[in-house]
Amino acid sequence: MRHLCLAALACVLSVPSAAAQSTATGELGTVTFPTSATGAAQAAFITGVKALHNFEFDIAADAFRAAQKADPGFALAYWGEAMSFNHPLWAQQDLPAARRVLERLAPTAAARAARAPAGKERDLLQSLEVLYGAGNKDQRDIAYNQALKGLYDRYRGDDEIATLYALSLLGLGRPGVSNLRNAMQAAAIAQDIFRRNPRHPGAAHFIIHAFDDPDHAVLSLPAARAYAAIAPSAAHAVHMPSHIFVQLGLWDDVITSNEIAYKAAVALAEEKHLPRGREDFHTLSWLHYAHLQKGQVAAAERALAEARAVADRDRSPAVANGYATMKARHILETAQWEVLPAAAPALAQTAGAEGYGGNAAWVFASAASAAKLGDVAAADRALQRLAALRAEAEGRGNAYGAKPIAIMEKAAAALIAVARRDVAAAEQLFKDAVAIEQTLDAPSGPPEPIKPSFELYAELLVAQGRVKEAAALFEQSLARMPNRRAAVQGLQQATPERPTADGQ
Repeated sequence: MRHLCLAALACVLSVPSAAAQSTATGELGTVTFPTSATGAAQAAFITGVKALHNFEFDIAADAFRAAQKADPGFALAYWGEAMSFNHPLWAQQDLPAARRVLERLAPTAAARAARAPAGKERDLLQSLEVLYGAGNKDQRDIAYNQALKGLYDRYRGDDEIATLYALSLLGLGRPGVSNLRNAMQAAAIAQDIFRRNPRHPGAAHFIIHAFDDPDHAVLSLPAARAYAAIAPSAAHAVHMPSHIFVQLGLWDDVITSNEIAYKAAVALAEEKHLPRGREDFHTLSWLHYAHLQKGQVAAAERALAEARAVADRDRSPAVANGYATMKARHILETAQWEVLPAAAPALAQTAGAEGYGGNAAWVFASAASAAKLGDVAAADRALQRLAALRAEAEGRGNAYGAKPIAIMEKAAAALIAVARRDVAAAEQLFKDAVAIEQTLDAPSGPPEPIKPSFELYAELLVAQGRVKEAAALFEQSLARMPNRRAAVQGLQQATPERPTADGQ
């Protein structure tokens, strides 16, 4: 899969800039969802459903409120607005906000049910009593999935019920826990809908999410190629195909996708007065990463400068964190160690309310830079900060989220050991880092941790002339992150008889 070369994304190339369209009224796909509402209420409701499928939650909430205004008694308009506060694939949910929406419809579950016509509309409304009911988030997600399973069985052939059920299956996933069987079931459901309605935004979208790993990504190429053209007014939809392109190492397609998606995300932020650093920095960071993988350093620097310009205007933690991660990646991918002076490691660099010292990637880049420049004392200070960040994550009960930081902590310590010419200690630390990284899911996008430990360890082995062992590590890295430039070049250096990568 590493050397897969496929045609560039023709449909994305032909999509007009979403930034030039109104995201509230632009093209979001095609769904069929008859309800008891008519006229303006039904039209706004359909816009809201399509926005939900595209994960354009702000657009969705506005549309469902417009449906309520047109028909205050339309219960599904309240269902839709409440649904906009549930972000299942990120395990995020604004429970109080969703409950307030439901309480505007009626104060009790029984009273709310009475406001909806018997049948599908009432059943959907009652499913929210489970999603936003008793129990913790995991318990509610499981109960909601079971409620949607009941609706899926009851309303066979209803594409909207089926789409919601597929999403509930994907929403059962948790980091570090295999959700493969549910994901494959969701993919099968979404593919069936996609065959019947090739412009259904939820079907194309959830096929991509279901296959978002290096082993299955190739199965969603048709959906990935179609999705941006289905919903060109949705920044998330224009970006989503790049999940598959990253998994296959198709960097030209990642660039095309995120150039358009970044413009759309900025336009949405300006139109809806949303905070910067959310969808816009997500797409900009992927664009930056893809340019680096193509060896297009000047283009990557332009993306980085755009992020810095926003960070200089907006001192919010989200923006500062987004810029710091991009800057750290730039240094690590280009080996521009002198950019982070050894005398001023992470703790001295500030931007935004949090400062960069809270960003583990930045701190690791600081440690790596200092170690490469021979300033062991500065590298040690950054290492101590990494240890503190890892302990903080563990203290919050986020054991899985602490693992990437633990990997960077081990890798930073290994680089310091190299600087001290203690190769044996460095090798053991790299082995420890690799062992932890093998327990992580393959990344859904740019690497996390920001520099794969497989590559760092392999680079040490190449320097020692142990090229066969190094090649095996580069192969492991490429199996998780196909066509990564550093691993492809490292493998070529370790095995010069192999053909060089074509850059795609």
